[in-house]
Amino acid sequence: MRSGKESETMSSAIEKASSGLLTPALSRAIGEQLGDPAWLAALRQRAAEAAEALPMPSTMERPWKYLDVSRLDLDPYTPAVAATARLSADEARQKYGVGTTAALLVQHNSETIVTEPGAGLAVTDFAAAGEEQRRVIEKHLASGVPAARNRFTALHYAFLRGGVLVDVPANSEVAAPVRIVRDLEQGGQFAAPHTLIVTGANSRVNVVEDYRSGEGEILAAPAVEIIAGPASEVTYTALHRWGPATRVFGEQRALPGRDAAIVGVSVAAGGRVVKAHLESSLAERGSSSELFGLVLGDAQQQFDFYTVQDHIGPDTRSDLLFKSALKGSSRSAYYGVTRVGLGARNADANQENRNLLLSKKARAESDPVLEILTNDVIRASHGATAGPVSEEQLFYLQARAIPRPQAEALLVRGFLGQVLDRIRDEALRDDLAAVIDTKLGATS
Repeated sequence: MRSGKESETMSSAIEKASSGLLTPALSRAIGEQLGDPAWLAALRQRAAEAAEALPMPSTMERPWKYLDVSRLDLDPYTPAVAATARLSADEARQKYGVGTTAALLVQHNSETIVTEPGAGLAVTDFAAAGEEQRRVIEKHLASGVPAARNRFTALHYAFLRGGVLVDVPANSEVAAPVRIVRDLEQGGQFAAPHTLIVTGANSRVNVVEDYRSGEGEILAAPAVEIIAGPASEVTYTALHRWGPATRVFGEQRALPGRDAAIVGVSVAAGGRVVKAHLESSLAERGSSSELFGLVLGDAQQQFDFYTVQDHIGPDTRSDLLFKSALKGSSRSAYYGVTRVGLGARNADANQENRNLLLSKKARAESDPVLEILTNDVIRASHGATAGPVSEEQLFYLQARAIPRPQAEALLVRGFLGQVLDRIRDEALRDDLAAVIDTKLGATS
């Protein structure tokens, strides 16, 4: 891995090597230009070969039932390039609305342009990682999200650039949030942002990742891996504020240790297509996972979430609540699996998906599934609803001189409030409230 000082030269060389096709030869050229160590070069090569061999996911596969990608043309896209904008830390905070943080890292396209390190933890891009952090990356990269899971994950590792590590030592409690901003401005790029969060025993961290992109067509395949040590707690929030022509195919997988707790929040407000696979693998005794989601759709946007709460070990707990509010001709699809294995005695699992349809053309598909292989459970429940805003409630508010758009916004915010309340970062909650109002075409 080379330092950021060579980024301009590397970007130039990569651009010259690019034929506009995401090929194994181009993947290899990028790895050589980035100075991959042998283990990463081997991972990149295996992924590139898998990307060539694997077909596009099919609607015959249950997680892809509602999203047809068979005609997606990869030829126009080239790998993410270096930054075309430079910002100071203060400028970045102002531009992206970043408040108090334990650490801040900002990337423009695939290059880190701002790093404000924090005390008691390491937040670094892969290229700038020190020797100790490089060993952490080598040990854990691709341990949660495997390269051969599907063609998009294979492409992710084949063209990986701009990975970020959050490494929290044992017995550390990081009070303020760690903020990561990914801003993909240049159209025509294929981006593969990777976030690796590793925590030691009895530690606590809150990571907020803000994904943004420009107006041009962009293809993104982000991956997030959370490796939580025993009795640690990780809160991870992904804010999808992609541009209107961005297609996203993302993966997130958490591997909590014994008595470790994962809290994952996904907020999808932007993008043309956002497809995400979120999974918590509860293999260790006493581990737990809470997954919360907000989907805010309008126009022709399409959101598709596939979640897995996999109870493997004993005394595990999971809770999931996803809510969507859809305007225009937007569409949301949710397929969630709660699996309780033979060894998952005393499992406690809950799964809910609720959808609010704000126009006659909006659509929501919901399919929560339970797979229970043992009778020794505390709870295994699921539920789903979809429907319009209550006209009776709207009439009540309008009778009190509140115009219909503002009344609808109030009801939607109340509907989504159960998820918003789970977000601990007050500044982020306020930001999301503003996003909700903007999507609804009203202000509170």
